[in-house]
Order: sequence, then C-alpha cells, then structure tokens
Amino acid sequence: MSTKKLEERMNEFYEEREEIQERLKRKDYVLTVYQTGHEIIANGDPERMVDSRRYYQVCSLEEIPDVINSMTRPFWTHEKGLTKKQIKEIPYEEKKWGINWDVKIEPLSEEMEKSYLKASEDGFFESWRRIHASDERKGA
Repeated sequence: MSTKKLEERMNEFYEEREEIQERLKRKDYVLTVYQTGHEIIANGDPERMVDSRRYYQVCSLEEIPDVINSMTRPFWTHEKGLTKKQIKEIPYEEKKWGINWDVKIEPLSEEMEKSYLKASEDGFFESWRRIHASDERKGA
C-alpha cells in the first residue's frame, strides 16, 4: 500500500473515531432512576436510610453504565455543602444508605424519539419480543 493511500485510510480512521467519541458523549438519553433505602446496611433503621424517590438524569451512552452499576452497590449520602474533609469525617452511624433498584432508559433527542416511534409502528419491538420469547423457550 502506498504512503498516500495509507495516510488517507488513517485520516478516515481518525475521523471515524472522533465521530464515535462525539456519539458516546452526546446526552441523548433521559434516565428515570428509582432509589430506596438500603435496609441491611442501615440495620433496619429508617433514620439511616435515604428516602425512596424517583429522579431523572440526562445521560450520554458513556454515562449509562455508571448509572446501571449503581444498582449493584449501595451508596450513602450526606448533607450538601460539606468539604471533602468533612465528608470523610462523617461517622458510619450518621450515614444515610440507599440503593438504586431500577433504571428506565428513554430517548431524549427528537430524532431518536421519532426513530423509536417509527420502529414501534413498524412492529420492530413486537418482532424482537417474539424472537426473544422463542429463544427463552429453547433455553438459548
């Protein structure tokens, strides 16, 4: 391969990588996150559990795995406005514990919303539910 051809291919590769990085960082999704107190770590004490709540978070593809991972490990909160040193000094007994128990991911951009609606109208999701159900019955 000639040097010029190689250079052209490398430029195409770098442009493609930049597009992918832009797509990963674009905040195209709105997540609905459901959170509740973590009874075990709080030792059943409601005063040591976060309040159950639902909140929304606008995310990029890059950020979604962190939100999903928050379903696998508990977290604790503290009052707002504390310094890092003050946060480190909070005694275990004063921490309010919680866990995210569900996450819904939906399109935020108008373009993605229209794509989802068209796919729904065209039976795309219904077809994939049938395929998935068939695979489940087969034990795949």
